[in-house]
Order: sequence, then structure tokens, then C-alpha cells
Amino acid sequence: MGVNMVSGNNNQQGNLAAIAISGPAIIQFSQQTQAISALNGNQRVAIYDSALTQSKGLIGINQGAGEANQQVNAFALSLGDDTGVGAVTDINLSTSVATLPTGKVPANTTSSIYLDGNALAGSKGVIQVNQVTGLGNQAVNMVSLPLTGAVTASP
Repeated sequence: MGVNMVSGNNNQQGNLAAIAISGPAIIQFSQQTQAISALNGNQRVAIYDSALTQSKGLIGINQGAGEANQQVNAFALSLGDDTGVGAVTDINLSTSVATLPTGKVPANTTSSIYLDGNALAGSKGVIQVNQVTGLGNQAVNMVSLPLTGAVTASP
């Protein structure tokens, strides 16, 4: 299950998965945005109560409020490959770029995110959550799972 929630301008979100039965599971991504507008007013996203309770499997949630934020949840599963494990480095992540708007954020601007404490109660599996507010933030959750071999993951 992939949930992307955003309020604001020029935000990018993704929930990515690769499963390979034979060979490496490869995930590649690049995000680039050039923010040209300025925030104004309120940006808010929320998941209330028990909305996602008892969920099972691969669950990715991105919640963002603001300007030029980037979020990715990535999961790679490889069965039967032994070519090695690739990791995400700061250099790889630098290919994702968020350009911020110029000037100041107006005083009347607020951004908020909310994930209720009961929202994922009883859930099982791989659960990835990114939450960002503000300007030009980047958040990545990357899971590489080789069961009898290797997983290669690179942005």
C-alpha cells in the first residue's frame, strides 16, 4: 500500500518497490523540482484515528506540507542472486535536488502533519513513514532485503 499526502507547492513523493526472483532487485530514482511560488496560508495533512490499523505487507506513507519537499519510500527484495549489495550514499542522494523559492515565507504561513498514534496499530510487515514540513526537505526510506543473495538499490 502506498499513501502520498501533500499540501503546498512543488512537492514530490514516491513509493517504489522492486522484487526479483532471479537476479538483483534494482531501484533507481531521481527527483528534481524548481520552486517558483511562495507559500501562503495553511498547509496541513493528517491521518486520523485508526485509519490504517491491522494493515499487512509493504506499507509506505509520505506526508508533506510546505514547498519543494521530496520524499521517497523504496523497498527492494531479491531472491537467488549473489552479486553484492548496493547502498544509498550521500553522493547518490545528491542527484535529487529541490530548489527553494527566493524571499521570505509570509508570516501567516503554517504547515503541519499529523499521524494518529492509533493509525498503524496492529499492522505487520515493512512499514515506511516519511513526514516533512517546511521548505526544501528531503526524506528517504530505503530497505534492501536479499534473502538468498543480494539486492542492488541506487537512486
